[in-house]
Amino acid sequence: MRAPVPAPAPSTRRRRRARTGGPLAAVLGALVLAGAAAFGATGSATAQPAPVELIRNGDFTGPLARGWSCEGEFVELERGVEGRPSADSYASCTQTVTVVPGTYYPFYAYVSGAYTFVTISDTGLGKGVETLWANGPEEKALATTIRVGDVREVRITFHGWYGQAPYRVSRVSMIGPMYPSGCESPTPGPTSTPGSPAPTSTKPCLPRPTTPPTGPGLPTPPPATTGA
Repeated sequence: MRAPVPAPAPSTRRRRRARTGGPLAAVLGALVLAGAAAFGATGSATAQPAPVELIRNGDFTGPLARGWSCEGEFVELERGVEGRPSADSYASCTQTVTVVPGTYYPFYAYVSGAYTFVTISDTGLGKGVETLWANGPEEKALATTIRVGDVREVRITFHGWYGQAPYRVSRVSMIGPMYPSGCESPTPGPTSTPGSPAPTSTKPCLPRPTTPPTGPGLPTPPPATTGA
């Protein structure tokens, strides 16, 4: 497998009509307001924020350069983008996403065409890289749960392969942060003198955010495993 040869800035040709943000943006906005209301009600600095969409321009309603750093040839479609690999470029786009250490994120991408790859890297766990891929004309949903270690950024990349036919990506989504559920039970600590109360040690117990709803007009994420 050879490394891609750097190419000039991506060329894009528009093939679509402008779209509005749609109901998904309204739902995510409502989740943000709900998180703010919860914070105000508890007055606690440890209240968790509501999960939000973290991928910028993940539905490709804006210019490709808005949120994505790309190399190779791309065509902007009415619904998504089409990458056109060549003999020396696999037409790739990358986005860096800010994350919270120790959290997890439902992730999905809708792709079609010849050999479409989606890679999540720099997760801080295991090998730090997870690759999803599909091949075929029918649109497929690639789904996973991104878990991160002691890192504050991950990289999302989609691309095709050298000399293969064009591929298409219509949606990329990463929602979070989601916090592991449950807390440790208080555990006795050492006592300084016999008969004195035992100090306890607990893990912070913070409320778990609500998963964004789905419904008419909203993209339905494929099933993904949840954190423990």
